[in-house]
Amino acid sequence: MILKDIYDPAFVEELFGSMSATYERMNLVTSFGFSLRWRRQCVEAANLPQGITVVDLMSGMGEAWEYILRETEGKAHIIGVDFCQAMLEFAKRRQTALAGSSIQIRCENALNTSLPDGSADAIISTFGLKTFSQDQLAALAAEAWRILKPCGVISMVEISQPNSVLLSIPYLFYLKIVIPALGKLFLGNPENYRMLGIYTEQFGDCSKAIPPLEKLGFEVKLTSFFFGCATGFVAIKPA
Repeated sequence: MILKDIYDPAFVEELFGSMSATYERMNLVTSFGFSLRWRRQCVEAANLPQGITVVDLMSGMGEAWEYILRETEGKAHIIGVDFCQAMLEFAKRRQTALAGSSIQIRCENALNTSLPDGSADAIISTFGLKTFSQDQLAALAAEAWRILKPCGVISMVEISQPNSVLLSIPYLFYLKIVIPALGKLFLGNPENYRMLGIYTEQFGDCSKAIPPLEKLGFEVKLTSFFFGCATGFVAIKPA
């Protein structure tokens, strides 16, 4: 049964705030390192040139920033946007570690930012889509359209539910039972980590995010990673 408030921004902010101290380590351990690979592939799929402005929506701790800087040889202006202050405290540490890079952090809701119209060349988002309802995904698409320049690109990736029943059942068991157990054993917060499996089951995969993008005029290509355990897409705003 879906909890009626799991898409409420206040609930999501509190959830990720409570997991902030352990979230990055848990992602690495429980994905067997695949989260790093999928995040890198998401950034690479955007084909980022040098000298651009990249908005990292739902940026969390800024885990995608090193990949963005690597792709652009350090010549990009990154704007990290997230509404969870606890996660952004860790992002600030990464910003300090990347001293010399052009990184700005904004504590804002990704669905309604203060970024000017047409101010971004690219939008990146890694593992933030699952916390949005279908209506919120439509709002996200509209906000992306607003802040992107013509010919701007979006690249996003999310943990997903595989289409194959043989893989989907054990994968969801792992997400909803094993990961919370690991959280309790090593890091605490078992109930919080159980929510990640619930979000994934309700989200399905990134095909859910494509219709509102195409409705606005984006050209979208869906990608599957590791038999559908993660999916992503690249969307281009026409000239």
